[in-house]
Amino acid sequence: MPLEILLISQDLQLANKLEKSLIALNINTRVSFEPLDHLLQQVSGVIWDLNSVILPQNPSEMQILRSQITGPILLLTSKPQPERTVCSYFIDYHFDDYLYKASMKEVTARIVQRLWVYQNRNRLQMKRQGGADNHLQVGPLKIDLDKFQVINGSKNLNLSPIEYKLLLFFISNADTVLSRTQIASAVWGNTTGATLRIIDTHISNLRKKIEENPKKPEMLTTIRGFGYLFKRV
Repeated sequence: MPLEILLISQDLQLANKLEKSLIALNINTRVSFEPLDHLLQQVSGVIWDLNSVILPQNPSEMQILRSQITGPILLLTSKPQPERTVCSYFIDYHFDDYLYKASMKEVTARIVQRLWVYQNRNRLQMKRQGGADNHLQVGPLKIDLDKFQVINGSKNLNLSPIEYKLLLFFISNADTVLSRTQIASAVWGNTTGATLRIIDTHISNLRKKIEENPKKPEMLTTIRGFGYLFKRV
């Protein structure tokens, strides 16, 4: 599962520098001037250049952005921000980092570290279950915890980052009914209304990939009125 960072910026020089820095670490870079246009295309994280693209003024758009991105969101700026504004980035919108006049070397190091945290949040617990070879077998699914891959038979399911995190969370809580709020808190890190509204869509997409018959699922089932249940088959 390749890592890809979305850079929100109009600064082509910054984009070129970041792309060169990250590609050396096997991380791809996508650049956009319009962040909300990319929400349906899964990325591993976001770097937002506040010098060239301002954040949405509508709080609901900020919440939607956070709910759709299951990886880190880092803000870059060369202009000082009021303390109250910086605190709001973390407390109200759950962004991951704020870098003021940071060098490209520091930006690269910060995004790599944040990616590691998100990738390994559930991975460490899975490794304990997977044994020394870092592979986990769950029914027909074989999960490579080092490569972030899920194989069914000989087929690589090509899960998106969000689907992969969902699957690991379900496996780590197998045979337990999980509410949407619990799923949102663990996978997205927040329980805003925007997040809760998209959970069903992402779970449906995951079910289509892991189930032999998604309309009659055997592993990932819906418990009406309560949430979802993942059963080891």
